[in-house]
Parts: sequence; structure tokens; C-alpha cells
Amino acid sequence: MTPARNLLLPFAILCFSGGAMAEEIAARGWSADWKVIGVAEDRTEVLVRPESVRELPPSAYRNFTVRQVWAGFDFAPAAGLATGRKVILFRYDCAGRRVLIAAATDYATSGQIVSRNAVETDTGEQYAPVESDTLNAAIMAEACSL
Repeated sequence: MTPARNLLLPFAILCFSGGAMAEEIAARGWSADWKVIGVAEDRTEVLVRPESVRELPPSAYRNFTVRQVWAGFDFAPAAGLATGRKVILFRYDCAGRRVLIAAATDYATSGQIVSRNAVETDTGEQYAPVESDTLNAAIMAEACSL
């Protein structure tokens, strides 16, 4: 799995027209319901799926509400990376500006699954702070604003 610090790299917002962006995403194998929100320093494109945002109430293991969202990382434009893409289920404590990676799947450039990981129990202690001006902050803004 890609280290969490790689998901926190500073980003530059992409500016595409709506139609051109949808065509570009579809050409790379992402469905049209994924939205490009930024590019990491290594040229990895970051996408979110706005329709996947769900609010989860507090639980027996976590005493705060979270918003979860699926995000995708397209490594194809980045040079020298062996994986093609990663899809992650993030859970955000919007009020506390914290994040948990609830599940992640890595795919080879061929589309074959390389690895899968998921947390068994979502506990409050597992959440880490989200730093400002990072890709993680951009994903959290998408999840928490919907």
C-alpha cells in the first residue's frame, strides 16, 4: 500500500472544461461519476466520487459523526510507479479535521488487483489529523461540503 504520507502531498488544482474532463477520465478507465480534484507533485491524479459521500452516525466504537467518500489515485501519468491506480474509502471527522483510511485497493496497470486492505473496526483513536493544503484536505473538503 502507498504510505499515507504520499497521500498528503501538496497539490495543484486542475482546470478542465466539464466535457473534456469527462472524456479524459473515461479514456483512462474511470467512469464519468469520478471528478478530478488535483494532481500530486509526482503527477498522480486524484479523483473523488461525489455520489459516494455518506454520513455515518456515531457508533459504539466512535463517538462522532463521519463522512465517508471514495477517492481514486491514478498513477499512470506519474513516472516510475509500478501500480496503475489506488481506490481508497476515506472517513472524515469533519468537525475535528481528522481522517481514517477505512479500505484501500491497489491495482496494477493491467487492472489486476495487487492488494486489498480494510480496517476491522472504526474507532475514534484511529483517526489522524488532516494537514492544511494537502490532497487529503482537498478530498475532505469535497466530502464535508456535500
